[in-house]
Amino acid sequence: RHTRFKCDWSSDVCFRSGESKKYDLRVVQTEDGSEKSYDDTFWPPLVREFRRIIDRNRSTLFFARSRRMCEHLTLRINAGEEHPVAYAHHGSLSKELRLEVETKLKSGDLKAIVATNSLELGIDIGALDEVVLVQSPPSIAAGVQRVGRAGHQVGAVSRGTFFPTHDQDFVQSAVIARAIEEGDIEEVRPVENPLDVLAQVLVSMAGTEVWKVDDLYNRIRTSRPYRDLRRDHFDLVLRMLAGRYAHTKVRELRPRISIDAVDDTAAARKGALFDVFISGGTIPDRGYYHLRHEETGAMIGELDEEFVWEASLGQTFTFGTQPWTIRRITHNEVFVLPAKVKESQAPFWKGEVFNRNAHLSDKIAEFLEEADTRLQDPDWRAELETRYRLNPRAAERVTEYLEQQKKETGAPLPHLSHVLVEHVQSGPGGYPGVQLVLHTLWGGQLNRPFALALDAAWEERYGYRLEIFPGDDAIVVQLPHEASAVEIFSLVNEANLEPLLRRRLESSGYFGARFRENAGRALLLTRRR
Repeated sequence: RHTRFKCDWSSDVCFRSGESKKYDLRVVQTEDGSEKSYDDTFWPPLVREFRRIIDRNRSTLFFARSRRMCEHLTLRINAGEEHPVAYAHHGSLSKELRLEVETKLKSGDLKAIVATNSLELGIDIGALDEVVLVQSPPSIAAGVQRVGRAGHQVGAVSRGTFFPTHDQDFVQSAVIARAIEEGDIEEVRPVENPLDVLAQVLVSMAGTEVWKVDDLYNRIRTSRPYRDLRRDHFDLVLRMLAGRYAHTKVRELRPRISIDAVDDTAAARKGALFDVFISGGTIPDRGYYHLRHEETGAMIGELDEEFVWEASLGQTFTFGTQPWTIRRITHNEVFVLPAKVKESQAPFWKGEVFNRNAHLSDKIAEFLEEADTRLQDPDWRAELETRYRLNPRAAERVTEYLEQQKKETGAPLPHLSHVLVEHVQSGPGGYPGVQLVLHTLWGGQLNRPFALALDAAWEERYGYRLEIFPGDDAIVVQLPHEASAVEIFSLVNEANLEPLLRRRLESSGYFGARFRENAGRALLLTRRR
């Protein structure tokens, strides 16, 4: 069951970086819809509230968790309107369209933008009256950054409204609200020795002058990220750019650098700098299809390859507030023309998995540990309203949700010192089978690698693989037979974790996708190939 909450937190002061910042964050529970389909009951109350927010403000910025949600919200907010009141803004829209949207909001010609993290920072879109977050942000730092887009002037109050879409999302939003107020954001951990970026740096340096290899290594180490760069790693990257991967010559690996073994010098080959210009940077190439206008060839944006596979000629979809009809599909491009239809679907992008970090996961676990012992304490109910900024109805609802969890499992709530293992005596959709739900609360950054290692360990012991579905709060294991929690957790330990993880990671789709992104940044896969 999904209960709608409008989250709003009262104003207080957040201290970070030696500065005081005022926030206006409120929490109000909205009314439940009647018992119809999920789509009929879930969105209309939210969209009505979104339109009221847009009407009362001069400019409003909505943040969504994914590009698919961004397009879907924009489509629903504009439904029935003579002219669009909200425009979409995300990384798959062409930069020309994004710039137009930013300019319209800044000049006052547009009242609202629905965006992903593409507008978290670094872009001037003028003064904002309010920021609305649909679903909780992926981290505390992202929450601070997003809410801070409103009231960006000195001394102004940043107004933010959170709309979680299910009960557990409501818990995470409440935890993030308190953390924003206290300025308790995640520790920044700079990337050390990024070898894919090093490849770009080496080609850039060798493209402007001939370097002695030793001098090149010493100069690279004057940059802080590479101050501890190992010489063998530097030599491997240099040889890879010269056309050798490790100690093997790869025919498909086009050399970018020439190494003179006699003089011990390195220089860029012809065309290498051009590859840096067209393929450089750290934004990954996710293999999207280019979306182009059929008549002009103008770039409109990018589509997920899985959406394109499911699409057909003549199909209509909405992209960036404009309905489009598919006219032609090639091996890497989709050609469209504007359509005149009242209803059409929004596209989707699959490569948008958020892995919650350990810092926020620990905060959620601490909240549940306190709740486990204080659910019946009237003082704790009052603290939900003061410390977590929940209104009385919302505080009552979240308490009911946690009490229901304890009742269903007959066990304490999961928290830092307690991993709850739930046995479900049926498969997905009621099919025969056994499901094991490991309520770890560790966050995706830990749950996903643990699930990979668990899969490898199970195959090593029983000779076949498991179906495992990791998320931020739990890992669901589909079993052919009963297995105890002790047996499951005994499969992975400190001694075998790394070899198990290596064995499964290298054959996983997750690794394959990240390897392609890495190879693109290292100039092994250019945008021309």
